[in-house]
Amino acid sequence: MKTSTELALSLNPAKPRCTQPRRWLAAIAVLSVSWPVLVWADCVDTRKATAAEVEFHGRAMAALVAALPPVPVGGKLQNKDSVTTLGQQCRGVTGDFNLEATRFYELNFRKAIVSVAINVRQLRTDAAGLSESYGVASPNRSAALRVNNVVWTVSGSDSPLRQALVDAMDRTRLQGWVDKPLPSVAESEALASQAVPAAVAVPATGAPASNASTVQTAPQPAVAPEPLREAVDAVNKLRGLFGR
Repeated sequence: MKTSTELALSLNPAKPRCTQPRRWLAAIAVLSVSWPVLVWADCVDTRKATAAEVEFHGRAMAALVAALPPVPVGGKLQNKDSVTTLGQQCRGVTGDFNLEATRFYELNFRKAIVSVAINVRQLRTDAAGLSESYGVASPNRSAALRVNNVVWTVSGSDSPLRQALVDAMDRTRLQGWVDKPLPSVAESEALASQAVPAAVAVPATGAPASNASTVQTAPQPAVAPEPLREAVDAVNKLRGLFGR
């Protein structure tokens, strides 16, 4: 015969614990904590950047920032430029860092973004007219500390602002970096200070006035009507007869 405790348990069996969600949460927590470790799994040991890497990175970033078009007349920056920095490097690997500068523009409630990068691993083949690539792909990024490729991209909704930024890209200068020494930081800063903001074309909102309405004629002397002129002549003759 069942005891009172056994009878109560049989009448109200305990609900199974919902352990699956907790297990998922635990797994997510472990992944979130270990994510930086997974990212750096191939980097057994880190080191400080070498003097050569620091110099190349500094020249490249100064050149990239100088290549970004200045804010067009009447426009503004949405926020600060986005530039890549040089941090700890993997031991045994040279030049494994990103080189990219991005600027965010706004004009007449339209927004556009310009990005310029050096030594990307894969060249873009889309966005015809809004992006161009010079050189060859660089799977090892800047391992040789030289410019293998340059890529620029303009994004945003179709607008006069976007077109003005596309037109402002100095393609000759960007293409000239490939396989050549980059300009010094001072040279790039001087170029940036001399850049002239573009004037964005604004579509006409109305038809121009006709030529007929704008032509002005020289004032003509007033001519009295014929009867009035005859009366005036008669009065003058009478005055002459009476000596007045």
